[in-house]
Amino acid sequence: MNKRNRISPAIKWVFSIFVLIAMIIALVFGTIFYLNPTLKNNNPTNNNIVGTKAVLKIAKDKYQSSSKTDIAPNKIADIVKNYLQEKDDKLTSNFDVKLLSNDLIEIKSLLATDDKKQKQLLDSLVKKPYLTITDHNGNPLFYKGRYQGGESTFHGLQELIDEGSQNFNMDLDANPASDKIPQGYADRIQIKLNNYAWDQFTHLAYDYWIRGFREKDQNLEAPKNKVYFWLNLDEFIHNAIKYDKENWDKAKNNPVNYAYVNHNPGEEVTKDKKGNILSSLKPNLKYSINAQKYLISATSPVSLISSQKRDSIFYLINNSPNGYSNKQLTSLINFSYTPFILEKQAIYFETKSAKQFDSYILAIVIILIAMSIFLVVKHRLLGAIASVTMAFLLFVFLSIISAFGVVINSLIALTTIFIIFVAFSLLTKKLQIFSKELREGANTNKAINKATKRTFISGLDVIAILGIGSILAFYLNINHSSTIGALIGIGALLIAAIVIGLNTLLFKSFIQTESFDNKKHLITKTKLTKCKFIEKINILFKTKYFIIPLIILISVAIIIYALFAIKSQSALSGFNITNELSHKFIYNIGIDFKNSESLSAQSAIFNDLTEFITNSSKANVIIEKVKVNEQGLNSLLVYSNVNINDFINTELVNFFNSKNYLNVELVKSGNNLNNSYIGASIGWTALLIILINITVIVYITFRYSFQSALVYLIKQLLLISLVISSLIILRTKIDNFVFDGLLFISFINILDSIINASRIKAEIKKDINTKNFIYKPEQVNSIIKILLSDVIGIQHFNLFLGFILLSSAPFLLVNVSFNLILAFQLSLLFIWYLNLFIMPKIWEQLINIKFKNKQKRIENDFWKTEKIQEQTFIGINDFSM
Repeated sequence: MNKRNRISPAIKWVFSIFVLIAMIIALVFGTIFYLNPTLKNNNPTNNNIVGTKAVLKIAKDKYQSSSKTDIAPNKIADIVKNYLQEKDDKLTSNFDVKLLSNDLIEIKSLLATDDKKQKQLLDSLVKKPYLTITDHNGNPLFYKGRYQGGESTFHGLQELIDEGSQNFNMDLDANPASDKIPQGYADRIQIKLNNYAWDQFTHLAYDYWIRGFREKDQNLEAPKNKVYFWLNLDEFIHNAIKYDKENWDKAKNNPVNYAYVNHNPGEEVTKDKKGNILSSLKPNLKYSINAQKYLISATSPVSLISSQKRDSIFYLINNSPNGYSNKQLTSLINFSYTPFILEKQAIYFETKSAKQFDSYILAIVIILIAMSIFLVVKHRLLGAIASVTMAFLLFVFLSIISAFGVVINSLIALTTIFIIFVAFSLLTKKLQIFSKELREGANTNKAINKATKRTFISGLDVIAILGIGSILAFYLNINHSSTIGALIGIGALLIAAIVIGLNTLLFKSFIQTESFDNKKHLITKTKLTKCKFIEKINILFKTKYFIIPLIILISVAIIIYALFAIKSQSALSGFNITNELSHKFIYNIGIDFKNSESLSAQSAIFNDLTEFITNSSKANVIIEKVKVNEQGLNSLLVYSNVNINDFINTELVNFFNSKNYLNVELVKSGNNLNNSYIGASIGWTALLIILINITVIVYITFRYSFQSALVYLIKQLLLISLVISSLIILRTKIDNFVFDGLLFISFINILDSIINASRIKAEIKKDINTKNFIYKPEQVNSIIKILLSDVIGIQHFNLFLGFILLSSAPFLLVNVSFNLILAFQLSLLFIWYLNLFIMPKIWEQLINIKFKNKQKRIENDFWKTEKIQEQTFIGINDFSM
């Protein structure tokens, strides 16, 4: 007799306990010694400062002599956004880049939270990191794209220091750098040269080769035989002169010498008396001045030229461990060769109110604790195991993204809350089915097997759809969709491994012992509660007026929208949009103290200016005071729908001069605003949501039914309409975060719809043994009531979670707009309402229509085939047995 080797239930139980203890230990010690210090170091908030906002003017780069095609303004915004992302190797959630007009761009950084970081941000935008090539004495080898070897007029290092690096670089086409090298080299990037640049570079290489040949010095490691590639050389020199003048003088005012330890760019060789080499030490760049981020490479120009004769390229070696990565270096060089420059118009800090605490960790923990309490109270020991699983999932998720250097901000925290919510929903469904099976008389082993069977595939369905949606969101990169998509993709994989995989194994192993069959109350709540809901559920089915509140809500929103739009004669004004969207002109007015900054004097001056502008501009203006440095110095942003340039340049200047302020200068700038870019944002966001919805509809149709897909679509349209209507009625300030809110609504609806579709499929499928089985309307009604009795408790708790989020998140998540938090909470509110009051009747009607049409096909002899008759016969025999 064949016997299968089976593991003892006791061993499985011990294994589950061991794994559970290991998870808890990893969670506790990993949080204390790794995660907590990492998150503290990455928290960018400085007192009440949460970020920096800069307004920059787009101008043509007059230093670029190569022919470059003009770039569309929206493309410029994408280039700047990608540049900031790759330069700092961070997620795009840390940067907001949007057009204010065709020649004006607004950049928001959550990383620049002090004066130093703000200056670094501004310098990285207005000062291009030009690629400069020098000899071993620090003299630039190119001027306006032309190699200076043998030139009668030589433009030297002092001229570069005085004028900047913009003229001292090679003349290259757009996007010359690439980190994708066919040969697969990992320590270099590829620089593509046009015909003129190739001619000049080969001239340089030939000069170095012929000089070495004449001098019989073929030592390619000698400093004089190398060329030196720099980024931001002028900044490097200015910092040396300003902050380290003594060592700059010791280096003989030579940036090459100054960059190396002991001011020696050559190899240090120790010889004995006979001239034999005892030891050698290669030159090292100074770590203290971060020289590796300025001096990129030092090598012979001959060795850089590609071996492929037809390739007009050279390979820039990048082997500095503390410098830039290949991807970062590529981004910096390509940004240098864009045909535009950015000019500062205004830059200031964004601040939070004193009531806001800025603790994304606390916001996440509050939601996690609420979910854990629900699970433990409802499902006891198994609920406790599920809570540990969610906490472990959170720990692993935060550890992974922090290991990649991601700065966790409020948007990432909200995405993390969504990932926990997905895990919670899947665990709750499994435990609810387990408890239901126990109440119906199954033992613990059969109950957990049934729960696993009914949730494993549907859980993978959720992961698959979230994964596909996250990929679409990541690659389309609309607003913050790339960040949201990347995080949801990572979270989906972790949920598949930890929640669907590891937790399922824990549950099945933990209840293997027969002792739990007699003590079911220890592992879950076994009291029969369904009867308490029957009367409520019958009420839900009796009334037909639950749709009326939704109709009223949407109608009121339309009326309010129309009133504001007609009043302002602008379609966008129907929403409570930001000042940048609702006005046509923006003016920045600041003051410059020539000697010292006085906050009290500043306040008095700004009060005078504000009063004068308000009373004398003859325009409906909005004046916003913004903080420009950590000491509290401010400036004014003036928004207007009419051009007040003449007023600012004449009347305001005369008023300022008439006040005779001491040692103070008025600083001002004015720009047009154009909200035409908002149409592109709406269009691309709509495209992303449509693509995700099409994917979901196709998937649900094939995996479940056409009725399930139709229910998803109806719910999606209602959710978006209801959330937008609520934002209009509440007059919540609308900005680009509302697009992220719509994306979250789609993902929440995906999760909810697939879980409900799998529940209904499981209830219907278990009674269909033959293809011509027909459900009667009263049977369908009973199935829907069973569904409602199963989900009504969790729906109430999800609504409670939404209110917890709404009451806590605005005070704890300060880096995102309130409309995003509100959209997240409203989606939970409206899903609760739709799932309990609207969708059950729609489900019932669609299923009845399905079986009604099926009955007609049967009556028309469509099903009278030999195969169907055989199945019917088998079904009858099974029934008779």
